[in-house]
Amino acid sequence: MRKGYRLFFIIALILCFAGFLARAHAAGLIDPSTGMKVTEIHIGDAGSFTGDAASPCMEIFHSAQIALDEWNAKGGIHGVKLKHIMGDDAMDPAQGVNVAHKFVSDKLMYGVIGPPMSHIAQATLKIYGRANLACITTAASKPNLTEQGYKHFFRVNARNDSHGWNCALFIKNYLKAKRVAVLNEKVAYCENMAKETIKGLKKLGIKDIMQETIVGGSKDFSPVLTKVKAFKPDVLFFIATTAPDQAIGVRQMKELGIKAIFLGTEGARDKKDFIQASEGAAEGAYVYHFAPDIYAIPAAAGYVKTYEKKYGTISGFGPPAYEAMNILLAAIDRAAADGKITRKEVVEELHKTKNYKGILGFPITFNAKGDLEGGATYFFKVVGNDFKQVAVMTGK
Repeated sequence: MRKGYRLFFIIALILCFAGFLARAHAAGLIDPSTGMKVTEIHIGDAGSFTGDAASPCMEIFHSAQIALDEWNAKGGIHGVKLKHIMGDDAMDPAQGVNVAHKFVSDKLMYGVIGPPMSHIAQATLKIYGRANLACITTAASKPNLTEQGYKHFFRVNARNDSHGWNCALFIKNYLKAKRVAVLNEKVAYCENMAKETIKGLKKLGIKDIMQETIVGGSKDFSPVLTKVKAFKPDVLFFIATTAPDQAIGVRQMKELGIKAIFLGTEGARDKKDFIQASEGAAEGAYVYHFAPDIYAIPAAAGYVKTYEKKYGTISGFGPPAYEAMNILLAAIDRAAADGKITRKEVVEELHKTKNYKGILGFPITFNAKGDLEGGATYFFKVVGNDFKQVAVMTGK
């Protein structure tokens, strides 16, 4: 009997100890690279939350917050709470660098949503890369961001070499243009987008092309638009970063009597800052975008309902951010499966993302460079106070 009691007592002790270990494991994580207990997991959000790009960037932040809130409601990651931290670069590369240094120095930071603008992403690429801190951009599209050998940078949007070719196809085949004016702002994204589109137009046989530069933030584009009027294009491709600039551009185009079709970039897909701000001039204009019409995708219904209840109207910048946050947190969750986590492991898990099915209507797979495989370009027409999706281009 004594042996039986002793055996029972030993088994009970083992079970109690195992239960204690399980509870300890569930209550926290360890980061072997720092030797620290991970009491909270921080996710940065780098974007231009003040200035002319504040509206789309706040939609990005709010959408990412919805995804993070959903994970916290389910217990976080292995019992550890998640915290979403804003880093405002105000469209200034120097401030973007400050944000990057702040995020990198945060030992509880395991990933970043953004930056959404190519010139900020370029300025901060090396900082995040040296720290193995994963970044998933929702909009930065300059091709060489993923051509420089860094492994930490991912995108859920297509690149400019895809968008430029698709815009050329849209201009020729859908808009039936023969003469095209291209005005571009002098920043990385806009210059590269102009280059890729013009290359595509020439490849398609369109030779009558006018190109001029504009200054972002200008309140008067009439000097360069006067040159456009003299050129008499069929299409004016206005490549600017923000919606307010494009609203001024389309309004002044109409005021000068330019008869061309206006094609704006992804930044113009904003009901308030483009359609409403144009005072009716945007009617019939087109814009391209990196994200589809989210209202047409059944899988996005829950996200749409939550966003509209909490934050209001969705323009199109938010859905990729909801997707990106979920993909990032899923990678962090896998990296933390053994109770240990490092930034390097998170990057490695992101590279394993294959056929992720979320709310965008297509599965997401990252290639070896971190680029989205099979990305498309979506084209919208302004009809009344809304954008109507009219075409999807996939390079054909």
